[in-house]
Amino acid sequence: MRKTLALVIATVVLAGAVSTSGAAQAAPDPDTARAASRAVGTAPAPHTPEPDLITPPVPRPKPFEEAPPSIAPHKAVTPPDFGPNERILSAYHRGKLSRDDAVRYGLTALRSPRAVPAHLRQTGAIRDPQRYLTYLSMLAASVEPGAARMIAPDVAAPAAAPAAAGYDDCAADPFDYLGVTYRCRASAGEFLILFNIAGAGRPGIPADYHSNGRAMAVQHLLNSLAIAVDEYREMGYPLPVRDGKPWVLVYGVDEIPVVGGVGLEIDAPFVLPFGLNQQATILVPNGQTDWDYLPRHELFHVMQYQYWDKSDVSLDFIASYVRGKEFGSMNWWMEATAEWAAHQTYVREPYLPIPGEEKLYARNVHDVLSMPGSALNSWGGLGRSPQYGAFLLPTYLTEQIDPVFVRRTWESIRDHDHLPIEAIRHAAQGYGLNFKDMLLGYHIANYRLAKANAAPAPTVDAWRSYGYTDTDTKLWRDNISALSGTSGDILGGARPARKSHSTPAGTHVEYQDILRKGGAVYHDFRAVQSSGDPGCGYCSTLLIDTSKDANRSSAVVIWSPAGSAGTQVKYPSIKTMRYPDAGGLITVPDFAYPMVATLVSTWTELGIHSADADSSPKTFSTYVETTLPLTGRSCVLRPLSVRSVETTVEPEGTFNRYAASTPDGWTGGDSTYSVKLPDGRIVWLFSDTWMGPLNGDGTRPVSAPLVNNTFVVQSGGTLTTYQGGTAGAPRALMPPSGPGKWYWVGDGHLSGGQLQVVYQEYERFGSGAWDWRFNRNVVANFALSNLRTPVSVRELPSASGVAWGSGLLPASRSGDGYTYVYGVDDSPINKQMRIARVYGSDLANGTWQYHTPWGWTFREQNSRNLLTGIANEYSVTPWGGQFLLLSQDSTEAFSGQINAWTSCSPYGPFTQKTPVYRMPEPGPYGSYWNPYVISYNAHVHPALSSGDTFIASYNVNSMDTRVSPDADHYRDPGIYRPRFFRFTLG
Repeated sequence: MRKTLALVIATVVLAGAVSTSGAAQAAPDPDTARAASRAVGTAPAPHTPEPDLITPPVPRPKPFEEAPPSIAPHKAVTPPDFGPNERILSAYHRGKLSRDDAVRYGLTALRSPRAVPAHLRQTGAIRDPQRYLTYLSMLAASVEPGAARMIAPDVAAPAAAPAAAGYDDCAADPFDYLGVTYRCRASAGEFLILFNIAGAGRPGIPADYHSNGRAMAVQHLLNSLAIAVDEYREMGYPLPVRDGKPWVLVYGVDEIPVVGGVGLEIDAPFVLPFGLNQQATILVPNGQTDWDYLPRHELFHVMQYQYWDKSDVSLDFIASYVRGKEFGSMNWWMEATAEWAAHQTYVREPYLPIPGEEKLYARNVHDVLSMPGSALNSWGGLGRSPQYGAFLLPTYLTEQIDPVFVRRTWESIRDHDHLPIEAIRHAAQGYGLNFKDMLLGYHIANYRLAKANAAPAPTVDAWRSYGYTDTDTKLWRDNISALSGTSGDILGGARPARKSHSTPAGTHVEYQDILRKGGAVYHDFRAVQSSGDPGCGYCSTLLIDTSKDANRSSAVVIWSPAGSAGTQVKYPSIKTMRYPDAGGLITVPDFAYPMVATLVSTWTELGIHSADADSSPKTFSTYVETTLPLTGRSCVLRPLSVRSVETTVEPEGTFNRYAASTPDGWTGGDSTYSVKLPDGRIVWLFSDTWMGPLNGDGTRPVSAPLVNNTFVVQSGGTLTTYQGGTAGAPRALMPPSGPGKWYWVGDGHLSGGQLQVVYQEYERFGSGAWDWRFNRNVVANFALSNLRTPVSVRELPSASGVAWGSGLLPASRSGDGYTYVYGVDDSPINKQMRIARVYGSDLANGTWQYHTPWGWTFREQNSRNLLTGIANEYSVTPWGGQFLLLSQDSTEAFSGQINAWTSCSPYGPFTQKTPVYRMPEPGPYGSYWNPYVISYNAHVHPALSSGDTFIASYNVNSMDTRVSPDADHYRDPGIYRPRFFRFTLG
C-alpha cells in the first residue's frame, strides 16, 4: 500500500460524496466563482523574494540572580606526574610518605638536596618546574607549620625610614628564600619587595636610583601595586590585610637548584598559591623590566587565589588542578582575566609613569586573532600564549553583560568548584543568558574590532553585541596589522585571520574548515565585476548552507560602502546582517560588485578542559553558491474551468476484467503511473500489488501474495504482469536492497532508448505497524526488450529527505530541454512541492538542479518548498502553451478533493487553483459507507490525453489491514484498484 497509509490521524471526518457513473459535473466549490473571475493575462516576471529569516534575539541580561550550579559527576583523579627523575611526590602518591614529610623533603630538596634520604633524591631535571613548585605550595597549605616553613616562612617589612633620610632598602638583614639570598627589602603600605641590586656580575634590579634613595624600578613596582590594589578592591575583589604580614613580591627567582647542578628553571613570573607569610607570593625572574605593568598583572593572580581556601583544599582538588587538564584550564582564565584586569587599572586610573606599558596587556592579541579556529579556552602552557590574548573574552562579557561579570565567574569557581568554562556558563545563567548563544556575537565583535554600529530603525540596538566599547580597539588592530594572516586587504584594515574568495555568478563550491570547540572561521565572499544578471546590475543571489551541524551558529555580515552606493565596501561598518533560515540556509540577495559578504561561523560546543577542547578538532562543511534570478516564461494564462467530468472510463474496465481472470497476475495495486513505449505499448507502474488468482466468487484468498512493486504492460486490450520471483512465489520486480527494506515506485519516462523509473526506498526501524520511514531515492533503467529485470540501479539525490519522482515532466514535453522531477516534502497534511531538473533525459548521469525562490541551485539541501497542499503523487502536464498541475488536496487529511493549477513554466508559480473532481469513495459517508476506505494520489496520463481533455487516475484503498475472509481486501478486491476519470477544461 502506498505510503499515504502512514498518515493515520486519530479521528478522520471525511466530506460526503455521492457515487456517480457516466457523465458527471465537477464537485461544487465555493471558490469556483472566484477562480473563474480572476484576472488572467501575461504571467508576471519572477522576482527574488526575501527569505523568512530567523533573527537571533539581542542578548539582554536580567538582574543577576544566583543560578543553581550544575552538578558534575565525581571523577577519579590521577596524581600529577613530574617525570621519572622525581621521587619524593611519587613516594607520597604511593602512600610511602605522609603529606608533612612529602612537603618537608620536597622543600628541603630545593635548598639542600643532600639532606634528603638518598632513595628520595631527584636524579635529574624535573618535568614542569613551575607546576611542581605550585603543587608543593598548595600541599604546604594543609601541613603543620614546621613542614611548610621553608616555602612559607614569615618575613617582615623593614622599619620605615625618616622622611628626610631617604630610603636605604639594602640595610636590612639578608633573607634566604628558595635558594637565593636577598639583600634588599622595600615596603610601602601592605606590600614588601625582596630583591638584589645588579652589579659585579650579579643579576638584580638596575642600580638606577630615585632622589629618595630607592631604586627607580622598585619605586615603580611599589607604586603600581598600590594603584592596582586600590582599583581591584573598588572592583569588588578581596585582598585581606593582616598585621605584620605584608604581601610579598620576590624579584630574582631564576632557578631552584637540585641534584647534580640541574635546576628548576623559572623563566616567567608566576604566583605561588602559598608562600611567604603563608600567603600568595609573586615570584619574578631576573630580566623582567615591565616595572609598572607586571605588578598589576601578577597582583590580580594574588586576588584570584583569594577565591580558593587553600587550607581546606582537598587532595583530590590539588592533584586534579596541577595534574594537567585542570591546571591549564584554570590558567587560561587566570591569564585572560589578569590581562583584562591590568588594562582596567589603567582605564580607571590613567596614571602612566612608564608610557607604553599600558599597552602591554594587548601584545599577545595576535595569538588569538591569528588562529580564530582554536578552542575558545586554548592554553599554550605556562607563560606562553594564547591565553594572554584571550583578554578579549572578559572584555566582551563585561561590556555586554555586567562590569562585575568576571568577578561572578571567580565567585562561581570559589563556591561551586567550577572550572572557568563552567563558571562562565553559570554566571551567564544568573543573568538569564545562555553563554553558548553569545559566542557568535563575540566572534563578530572580534572580526570588527570596533564599536558596534546602529542597526536600521526600529531595532537600532539589534547589533549591539557585534562590537566593543573599549577605546583600545585601534591598539588591537595595530598589534595585528603587520602580521601574517591578519593584515588589511581590499575590504579594509587589520582583522582576524580569514579566507577570502572571489565569488562570480555561477559559483558552487564546498569549503572545509577545521575548528576546535568554541572557535570560529571567517570567509569573505567578494562579488565580481560584470558577473551576474545584467537585468539587475549584474547581480546574483549568494547562498551559504550552514545546516550540517546543530552545534554551529552562523551569520553573514554585509559591509557598508565607503562612500556613495556602488563604491568599494569598507570594514568595519555593517550595512546589514543575514541569518540562517529554518533550514540553515543564509541568502544574500542582490549580490553584486563591489559587495563583500563575510560569513562568521562558530562551533558552539565548548570543552570544560582546555586540553580536550584543543585536541578535539572537527571539520565543518560550508556549501557556497551564487544563483542567477529565475527567468520565468511569458504566456497568457487561460482561464481554468472544468466543463465536464466522466467517471469509470477506460482502462478501468480493462484492469477489472484482467483482475477477475488472471491466474497469477495483478489483481489490485496503487501508484498507477504510465509510460508509453515507442512501439505503442503502455507500461503501468504500480507500488504494492495483490497477485492472483481470485476465488470463483470474486473474493480474494487469504493466502494471496502482496508484493511491493510491479509493472503491468498493456498492449491494446491485453494486460501482462511483470514481477520478480516466479508465478508460484512472486516477488517485487524491483527487489529490496536488504532486510527490512523495500521500494515503492515513482514516475517513469524514456531515456536513451530505455525505460527509466524512479523508486523510493523505505525501511523499518521497529516492530510497530507504522515503524517505517523514507530512506533514499534510486533510479532503475530497464531495456525495452526485457522489462523484468533492471539493467542498472543508481542512487539519486536524497540528502534533503525529499521523495523525488512524485511526477516527471520529460524533456520531450517541457519545452526547454530539461526533464523536471517533482517531489514532496512529506507531512500528514499540507504536503509541499519540491522541484528539480536535469538537462536532457538521463536522471542517473545528468546534473541535478533544484528550485529555490532565488534561482536554480546545485545543492539539494538548498531547495525550498513551493506549493502547499499537493499529494505524494501528482502530475504536471503541458496544456495549450502552459502547464497543468493536478493533485489531490492535502490541506485536510484524506481529502476526496482533486484540484488543478496552471503556470507558464514547469516550475511555477502555479496559480488559479480550481476544483476538478471530488472522489466519492472515501469515508463513512462515501460510496462504500466504510470509514476505512480512503482515496489518494491523482495524476494525469499524458499518453491517454489530448487537447483540453485529460484522462486521470487516483487510488482507492482500505486501512482494514486484517488477514481474514471478512476483511476489506479479501471480501472485496475491487476496493484496492485505480479509478480512471476523464475531464475537459474550458
